[in-house]
Amino acid sequence: MGQTTASRYRWIDLVRGTAVVLVIVLHSQYGISIRYEGLWSWLPLMSEYLAPFRMPVLMFLSGLMVARSLQKGPRRFFGGKLKNIAHPYVVWTLVAFVLYSLRWVLMNEPMPDELFPLFILPYNYLWFLYCLFIYYIAAFFLFKLSAKWAVALTLICYVGYYYLAQHLAPDWLMVPDDDGRMVPTLPTKIVFYAVFFMLGGWFGENLNGFAEGLARLNPAIVWLLVAICATGYLMPLHPFSPVYLLISLASLVPLARLAMLGWVQRCTMLLQWCGRQSIVLFVAHMPIILVVITVLSKAMPASNANLVFGLLFGTAFICCCVLAWMAQRWPAVRFLFAYNLKSRQERLESRA
Repeated sequence: MGQTTASRYRWIDLVRGTAVVLVIVLHSQYGISIRYEGLWSWLPLMSEYLAPFRMPVLMFLSGLMVARSLQKGPRRFFGGKLKNIAHPYVVWTLVAFVLYSLRWVLMNEPMPDELFPLFILPYNYLWFLYCLFIYYIAAFFLFKLSAKWAVALTLICYVGYYYLAQHLAPDWLMVPDDDGRMVPTLPTKIVFYAVFFMLGGWFGENLNGFAEGLARLNPAIVWLLVAICATGYLMPLHPFSPVYLLISLASLVPLARLAMLGWVQRCTMLLQWCGRQSIVLFVAHMPIILVVITVLSKAMPASNANLVFGLLFGTAFICCCVLAWMAQRWPAVRFLFAYNLKSRQERLESRA
C-alpha cells in the first residue's frame, strides 16, 4: 500500500475525530440545559448550526470504507460487522439498561421508554450503530449492481419517503421527545443518512482518486461552497429536507480540504487520535455523561451552569480517552467495543 493509505488518511481521522468530539459537546450541553439555567447562549446555537455536519460526516466517512470491506469476501465482511458494529451495539445497550436500572432502584427515577423493546429498536444515540449495520448489509447486495445504483436507489427512497411523509403523515418525519423537542423518527434517520453512507461508498471505490480530486479542487469552488453552506445554515430549513441534505453534502468539501492542510494536521494530533478511536468515544460517552451529570446535579445543584458544563464535558472526554487507551492494551476492555481478543501485536501483524 502507498504511504497515504498506510497513514490512514490523516484528514479522515481529523474530520471523524472532530465530529465525534462535537457529538460529546452536544450531549454534554443538552444534559446541562435540562438541569441548569444560565448556560452560554452561543453553545446551543453552535450545536444547532453544526447539526448538518456531525452525523452526516460520520456516515459519509463510514461509507468510504465499504469498498475495502467488500474486498475481504462475504465471510470476513459479515463477521467484521457482527464483531465491530453489532457487538458494541448489544454491549452498550446492556450498559445503558444496567445504569438506568440502578438509577431506578437507588433514586426511584423511571426507566426511559426509549430503552424498549431492548435491542429491537436502538436506545437513544445507538441509532448510529443500528443504521450503520443496516447500511453495510444493504451495501453488500446493492454494490453488486454498482455503487451508482446504490446511491440512486437510496436517493429515490429518501425523496419518496420525505415527500410522502410531509404531505400524508408529518409525524413520520419528526416527533416530540420526552422533553418536548422535535426529533427525527428512526425511519427518517435510516433513509436520510443512507444517502451519505452510499455516496461515501461510491467515492470510496477510488479513495485515492477522490482524495486527490479534493486536493486539486479550485479554491474558488471551495469558497463558493463555504458561502452556500454559511447562507444555508442561517436559513430556517426543515431538518432532513432535500435542501438540508444538499447543504450537508456541500459542507463536506471545504471541511475535507481544511483537514488536508499540513499545518492543520500538525496542530490537531489529538483530534486525529480521537478519529482513530471514534468507536470508543462514541459508544462510551453517553453512559459516562449520564453518570457524571447525575453526580454533579446532586453535588452541585445550584452551581454555575457553564462551570458544570465544563466539568461534565471535560470528565466525559477524559474518561473516553482513557478507555480508548486501555482498549488498545487490554483485551478485557477492548471487548466492550469490539469482539476482538487478539493482542495489539497480533492485530498489527494480521494487518501487515
